[in-house]
Amino acid sequence: MLEKLQNDTFIFSGLRTHAQLLEASSFLMEDGKVRSFDAFAKDFNQVNSRYNQDYLQAEHQFAVSSSQSAANWAAIDQDGRYNLQYRTANDDRVRADHAALQDITLPSDDSFWMSYYPPNGWRCRCTAVEVRKTKFEVSDSVKANEAGDRATTKIGADGKNRSEIFRFNPGAQQKVFPPKHPYNKLKGADEVKKIIDDQPLKTVKDLKNHFEGFAKDNKELFARGFKEIKITRSKKLNGFTDMNGMIALTSQITELSIGGINNIKSGKPTTLDQERALSTLHHEIWHNANKPGNMYSTKDQTKTMELANEFVARKTLPEFMKKLGGKLENEELQNHRSNTAYNKMVVNYDLLIKWSESDPKKVVSDVKTTLVEDKYTEQMRGLVAAVKNNSKYDIKDSVIESLIKYAKIYDNEKFVELLKANTKLRIERK
Repeated sequence: MLEKLQNDTFIFSGLRTHAQLLEASSFLMEDGKVRSFDAFAKDFNQVNSRYNQDYLQAEHQFAVSSSQSAANWAAIDQDGRYNLQYRTANDDRVRADHAALQDITLPSDDSFWMSYYPPNGWRCRCTAVEVRKTKFEVSDSVKANEAGDRATTKIGADGKNRSEIFRFNPGAQQKVFPPKHPYNKLKGADEVKKIIDDQPLKTVKDLKNHFEGFAKDNKELFARGFKEIKITRSKKLNGFTDMNGMIALTSQITELSIGGINNIKSGKPTTLDQERALSTLHHEIWHNANKPGNMYSTKDQTKTMELANEFVARKTLPEFMKKLGGKLENEELQNHRSNTAYNKMVVNYDLLIKWSESDPKKVVSDVKTTLVEDKYTEQMRGLVAAVKNNSKYDIKDSVIESLIKYAKIYDNEKFVELLKANTKLRIERK
């Protein structure tokens, strides 16, 4: 959450600078003529004082208060023993409409807190604290929301409610500043945000932040959520995962993945090495799509599972690249990826699909279903059924399973010879 709050502050600062410069630019001309420097400087200094003294003080205080509120929200007890209670600073500086919210006590999941969790205005010093359910009576939610509505209503000369922007929850939305602040509506604001968002990734932390958004948009790939991407020093693996949202990649794979994402963000084609690295990340992501989760499996079962996982990851690579905003430039990676130890057996499974004259797309779909829904110890069944059910021929389960076992140990040339020698095992369907 800290990273998101920091990023929101960074974006707000950019929008704030944009707003000041936009206003200052209007002082350059008057009646179609360039104004004198003295005239321009006089007006500019007034704007500068307003933004960098008056506004800055209020925004700084709000940022501190909002960040603390977000931290408090994240720390709310989840065992059901507490409600939240609204508290003001309880002195003569408290504005009347905020004083009306004093001691409102409601469950943390009440809609009131989504809109009126403090701060509720510039220089607002209100807080929300946890109180025992047995100690304080619960307030009327409808009346509380009405009071919150009044506290965040201040109609300006233009007839618009200037305080409505404060109806948000910093912790729930992970925003420091109001998402509907006027800075967001100025001409060019969207371009400013795009420039800020399009800053190139540099570190594994940046990569992790980037994929947080990806995970939110592709929840089906993260059955138990997304936690982090980190670097592993292992020299035996390109990467691994705990299947609970943690993905570890080697420094080289991380660096190439970052380069690939940056190319996509800047509209450049991704290189072969970058796509190989992103394929590794994609492989680990697919492990996190498995709903039953990690469990003990034998060495052979693990190898079978890796066959299924790499097969699905490989065949869905174009879709993955598209979701990232790019395009798979090296289409051969769908069939051959030399930077993985699983390449030989996946190529052999492709050869088995061709030998059995199975529908390739249907095989991918069926293997993917088993990969996601079933235990890792049952992946052989999925690989067998995908070929059997989609083949032109009637092939016994035992035959397909035996061929898959050989696919895991034979090199590609030897496996081709094995398939040729067993064409009689393909029986025409009646």
